[in-house]
Amino acid sequence: MILSMTGYGRGEAERNGNKATVELTSVNGRYLESQIRLPRGLNALESHLKGILTESFSRGKISCTMGWESGPETVGRVLLNEPMVVRYQEVFQQIKKNVHLPGEVTISDFLALPEVIIYEPAEPDAELVREIAEAALRQAIEALKDMRQAEGEKLMLDLRARLNIITEAVGRIEANAGGQAEIYRKKLQARIAELFGENGYDQQRLAEEVAYLAERSDITEECVRLKIHTESFAEALAVSGAVGRRLNFLMQEMNREANTIGSKAASADISSLVVTIKEELEKIREQVQNIE
Repeated sequence: MILSMTGYGRGEAERNGNKATVELTSVNGRYLESQIRLPRGLNALESHLKGILTESFSRGKISCTMGWESGPETVGRVLLNEPMVVRYQEVFQQIKKNVHLPGEVTISDFLALPEVIIYEPAEPDAELVREIAEAALRQAIEALKDMRQAEGEKLMLDLRARLNIITEAVGRIEANAGGQAEIYRKKLQARIAELFGENGYDQQRLAEEVAYLAERSDITEECVRLKIHTESFAEALAVSGAVGRRLNFLMQEMNREANTIGSKAASADISSLVVTIKEELEKIREQVQNIE
């Protein structure tokens, strides 16, 4: 089953009042790229979380954002900076004495001053934080995989429908290919007659030239190879895992054969069918870019 590289996943985990929330977004990419945004103080987790993403995905640009809520035991402490208060008090007294200002300093005045109150954050349990963050991430990964699989199923249905159109077009080309030599003969005969008249050329030489052109314009091998690539593409759609690069290669080979058939086409019907094939291949190319 093919997987899309586009999707979203969210996960949550909670222990002892501590809660981690992880959101993952994924878009198409040639290789695996991951960008992780962590709350301040938890940057040490980045390498560990990136390793989990690398184990879980093979292609795509993945953005990971984690939120963190601390439990009551990790709120930290609010402390009074007594040395700073004493120093402020000394400065107030000095100002009052030197400038002869009336009034008294209140607690509100002190609280409005910087560094009087200090917040001392609690040291989190590193192992606990890691367990919670990993649990949330793995839950988000599963949700992202589910969405990528659902998108992959839609892509597979669309691609199979386009392969059917291409297969039908190749069959019609093969049915019309037998008349290419006759078309060349008539065109060449009409052109020579236009230039030299009905009796101004050698009929045997014309037959030889037509045979030569017919051999060079034979599209049997190209049709066979195009059908083989189409069948291989359909088989790859049913394979689990990362098949995006293989599908992209097969699509390029199919396009190469279609171009060759188009260059050899002698009839408008075959040329029209080649245009249909190339239109479908272009749509397939756009879809394949999203497959892991």
